[in-house]
Amino acid sequence: METSLTNIQSRVLDFVEESSVQNRRPPTMREVARHFGWSSTSTAQQHLEALEKKGRLTRTPKSPRSLQVTKPLREVVSDQIVAVPLIGRIAAGSPIFALEEAEEVLPLPRALFRGHTLFALRVKGDSMIDAGIFDGDIAVLRSGPDFTDGDIAAVVVNEEATLKRVFKTKRGVRLHAENSVYPDRLVPSEQIEQSFRLAGVLVGTIRRFN
Repeated sequence: METSLTNIQSRVLDFVEESSVQNRRPPTMREVARHFGWSSTSTAQQHLEALEKKGRLTRTPKSPRSLQVTKPLREVVSDQIVAVPLIGRIAAGSPIFALEEAEEVLPLPRALFRGHTLFALRVKGDSMIDAGIFDGDIAVLRSGPDFTDGDIAAVVVNEEATLKRVFKTKRGVRLHAENSVYPDRLVPSEQIEQSFRLAGVLVGTIRRFN
């Protein structure tokens, strides 16, 4: 039976695969670390070694661009369709732990969901209803730590994930809900490196009707 991947392993494999296709060469370990906002390449090395042990990629020692995906996480169905892993839930309200295994793969149109290394999360809660994001929606996000003030993003604070609008301030990162019931939350600058991570920026939502 195949060993399943953790959420972060799935995202690392997805980035290696997507970057290899887009740039016509695999990323280096340093590029992997930079993409995920890791200060040290040792973190990237740990995840790449775990993927090797699980048989999902190979690499040649001392060769910086030798990463090769042996079993893709997802498949581009066509030039118009991309398959995006749905990996769990994200809270729009009180944070909930959201780093779960992939539930399914969603075939989505590239014209509507742009960006590299996409992933999807289920929304739970009502704190983003004024932005048109409701409980039960599926949020599609572009993986990575980079954002622009005002972006809606999946953020992880103290290992709890939530969907909020994000702003950089002199005091830290401000998390803003699109529902007046919920007050803004500030992640102080001195806590950002230890307890804050931006998992991805929203590129679109999906609503299913039963």
